[in-house]
Amino acid sequence: MTILEARNRVGGRVYTDTHTFNNGVSVDIGAEWIHAYGVENPLYSLHQQLQTNEDKQDDHYFHFDEPEMTGCYDTTGSIVSRQTCAKAQYIIDKLFSPKYNETLRVRDVSVWDIIRPEYEKISEGQIKRLVDAMLIGIEEYEATDLDRLSARQTFFGDDEEELDENMALQRGFGSLIQRIFNRFALPVQLNTEVTRIIISNSDRVQISTKNDETIQSKYVLITVPLGCLKQKTIVFEPALPQWKQNAIDSMGFGNTEKIILQFNETFWDRNFTTFYIAGASFPFAICAPKKRILVFIIGGTRARHMVASKDEDTIATILRDLRRVFPNHAFKLERYRISRWTQDPYARGSYSYYAFNTSLETFETLARECCHNQLFWAGEHTSSGGSVHTAFATGQREAKKILQRLKIK
Repeated sequence: MTILEARNRVGGRVYTDTHTFNNGVSVDIGAEWIHAYGVENPLYSLHQQLQTNEDKQDDHYFHFDEPEMTGCYDTTGSIVSRQTCAKAQYIIDKLFSPKYNETLRVRDVSVWDIIRPEYEKISEGQIKRLVDAMLIGIEEYEATDLDRLSARQTFFGDDEEELDENMALQRGFGSLIQRIFNRFALPVQLNTEVTRIIISNSDRVQISTKNDETIQSKYVLITVPLGCLKQKTIVFEPALPQWKQNAIDSMGFGNTEKIILQFNETFWDRNFTTFYIAGASFPFAICAPKKRILVFIIGGTRARHMVASKDEDTIATILRDLRRVFPNHAFKLERYRISRWTQDPYARGSYSYYAFNTSLETFETLARECCHNQLFWAGEHTSSGGSVHTAFATGQREAKKILQRLKIK
């Protein structure tokens, strides 16, 4: 087999920056945690095998939304009590635990359509500003605006529950992917952008690349992001079956971006893993106190607007809000980096989400082989979960199918 990689590195949106920040700090620009960390996760055993002694000391579980580790601040400079923070979280939990809505029996609507009546009952004030910050945090997680997200699937879908354990890798997620690549000496051909795939009735598929190379193969496993498939960066001849194209068009593909800031000091509470800032333009941050780093994450339309803005404007906005929240700290920004996956030609966004009238069946259709059973499909958009380990598992799934086909023939 040969793996054709358009980039000059492996990993795709799993990429660890080891050069931008002071003291050799490693920072993940895209995916950051091994979610659902446990023996059933295909990355679990690989992580265990490829850990160094230093990794074993520094890799750790990362906890989201635990009250003792989640901070709340306000751009007004006023103190936010734990009780207020807990009340805002309670409201969020209530908004996202609605009773079954009869409307969804007839037609799908957006999450915003469902939660809006209860949301509008919240009185103006600090709690509402915190709820707004938390809703923006949810849009970051989902990679899309709440008015684009399927209510039917979000509230009443049949996704499997996953283990709520998140492993943070001190050397970065990208370093693990690189170690897997090295360990198995994978036959990767870098800087090879596929532009055209020609399928005929013969037993060979013809692949054309941007550098005018032609490759023939018995089977092809396509793992490009859904964003690239939507924007048709690869031309298929003949065109893909309509049922496959319909699934590509209907599944949502969202935007999540990071603004990573390294300061001269850690001026926030070191016990926090995350915090929200009521009233801020960028209200959700992940904390890395040992690295003196805050990672602000934004999703959906806000992410697209940020990507279209100048770096200086984005940084100035965040620093202005931080100075309002921490007026007694004379912190200084040392280094920063802003992701732009939306503009990345080999990503065109972040990961998939349930758009209106999509379901697990849409994932299954995206995963189904086609074109004389010569084209196979893998990637996070071909299985529910939208995580690196689920994408990894789909690659294993399709590899087994191809091996079986080869054995039969």
